[in-house]
Formats: sequence, structure tokens, C-alpha cells
Amino acid sequence: MTCPLFVELCAGTAALSLRLHRRHARPPVSRMGAKTGYADAILRILGFRPGQGAAHYLWCEPDPGVRLLLEAYRDADLARAAAAIIRGWADEEPRALWERLRAEGPPRGADPGDVGVPPREVARWLVRATWSYEQGNIRTGFVGPGDRRQNTTATATATELAGMGLPATITPDARGIEPGPDLPPGTVAYMDPPYVGTTGYGHDIPRSEVVALARRWADAGATVAISEAEPIADLTAEGWHAVRVDGERRGQKRTFSKQQAEWVTMNRPPAWTPPEQRGLFA
Repeated sequence: MTCPLFVELCAGTAALSLRLHRRHARPPVSRMGAKTGYADAILRILGFRPGQGAAHYLWCEPDPGVRLLLEAYRDADLARAAAAIIRGWADEEPRALWERLRAEGPPRGADPGDVGVPPREVARWLVRATWSYEQGNIRTGFVGPGDRRQNTTATATATELAGMGLPATITPDARGIEPGPDLPPGTVAYMDPPYVGTTGYGHDIPRSEVVALARRWADAGATVAISEAEPIADLTAEGWHAVRVDGERRGQKRTFSKQQAEWVTMNRPPAWTPPEQRGLFA
């Protein structure tokens, strides 16, 4: 059964939406804390399988550069145009290219009210993000291709693959959304906020607001799931469920973070629990 509305309240690169829409799909750029490695497990906990799809997606993301990337997910022509521009930079010296793109200033074209997303802005953000010290975070310094970083050809190809024409709505701030009584039955709202005690990307959201958002969507009838490094005590005290998933990670292990535990707190019993699930207070 297709999910009528799949919401990512702190979307980032929307790894869960991509995997829900197409099996094995992944964002074209990594980002610290992204759930690419946990996507299959989290979807299974929610009762979905990769590739099952949703009728519509809602992505809430405050970072304008990341919103450019999300725009490319829902517009295949935009993704192809951005990929062509990235391929056109293949012969440039990486450090000089990265510095030149950085000198052009903040990302442009993804703010509410902007008319049309410039493909070059998508391409510019992607190359900067891919070659930044913390991938996906253009506020950090240059690293460049190699050391498992994509070159321009690989980044272009990954951008095209992500341009699936997903039916999606994009908004900068989840806190401005009021899910009403007309929320489609079967809606799922997933949240991957910056973890408490870790460094975010300049758009941190405190635990109190995470809890308030979760309750708001749950009260509207949605299935709500939140990733964190620990069970969210304010919600488990109300009867919410907590599932530990760090043993289900696929792909490269975390390198930037000392935090390795991975929990999903949700307002419904999980459709699946990983084997050898540890107790809540283990």
C-alpha cells in the first residue's frame, strides 16, 4: 500500500524519501548525520519496503543549499541540467574551482518566492558540498576529490540518478506547519534533528521543540518517528516506543562522531524490531 504522505520534518538530503521511492537510491552527496546507512532499517520499522513509494512527500529543510538539492529531486530536467554543468567543470583544477565557486557567495534560488531554480546554483552547491571537509557542509574547508570523494563525473552521474521527479513540497521550517484534521490517513512524519550534544549545521532545533513537533503531528493522526542517539524520555514516558537500530547500519561507518548509538522513538509499535534488540535501559 502506497503511503499517502511521507514527511521529513528535518529533511537534510532526504535519504529516507529517496530510498522509499526507489530501491537502493541514495543522495548524491554525503552529509554528517544523514540516515543513508539506516534507511532500510528505519523504513522497515515503519512498515515500508524500499521502492514502495509515497503519493506525495513533504520536506522541511532550513539550509538553502540543501533545498537546492531537494529541488533537483523533484525536477528531472533541473537535475540533468545541473549534471551537465558539473561535467563541464571536469578539466578545471579542483582547488581553484572550489575557491572560485565559494567566492560567488551563498546559495541562491531556493528561498520562498524565488521564481525558478538556476541549474548552475544546484551544480555550484553540490561541488562545494562534495569537496568540503565535512561533506554536505559548505561552511568547512576544501578537501577535494580522492579519499573516497567523488570527482565531477561521479557527482554529475549521482545528481542525474537522484533527479527522479518526486512529487514533493519543500518548505524551510517545520515549525510553521500546522497538520490539520484533513491530514491523509496513513501519513508518516519522520524527524532527524541535530542530536543533543552534537554540532549542527547552524540550524539547530532544541529538544523541547522536537518534542512539541512530534506531539503536534501525532495529535493530527500521523505515525511519528524520531531518530536520536538515545530514546526521547519525554515521549517514552507517555507510552511511545523506542527501537535501537545501530546494529543495522549499512555502508561506511561513522568517522566524524563519537556517537554511535542510534535510536528511533515512535508513537506506534514498530512494524519490525531488529534481532537481538537491547532493552530500553541497556
